[in-house]
Amino acid sequence: MEANKTLVTEFVLTGLTDLPGLQVPLFLVFLVIYLTTMVGNLGLIFLIWKDPHLHTPMYLFLGSLAFADACSSSSVTPKMLMIFLYVDHTISLVECLTQFFIFAFSATTECFLWW
Repeated sequence: MEANKTLVTEFVLTGLTDLPGLQVPLFLVFLVIYLTTMVGNLGLIFLIWKDPHLHTPMYLFLGSLAFADACSSSSVTPKMLMIFLYVDHTISLVECLTQFFIFAFSATTECFLWW
């Protein structure tokens, strides 16, 4: 006898607001924050890589933290920005698990770098 089962293949992300007038301003605010984060982190990594005087353990540590921060920001933010612009607010189970794995891995890496 088969039991009553439901197979979940996607989730609905509700977002911050249902008001259509706030979607574009929220998109722009979070886009600016994301771009600032990425330019800062990748700029720091580039400067450390380019300048041989910065190839000391302290700067290599800061570069590693910047890389982990860029990875954790890039695992979540692009999907959130897409949700602000599009009507489809779903994420598949595979996307959700992949996003969670990348975020958890990079956040754990940051914790171990600090510890």
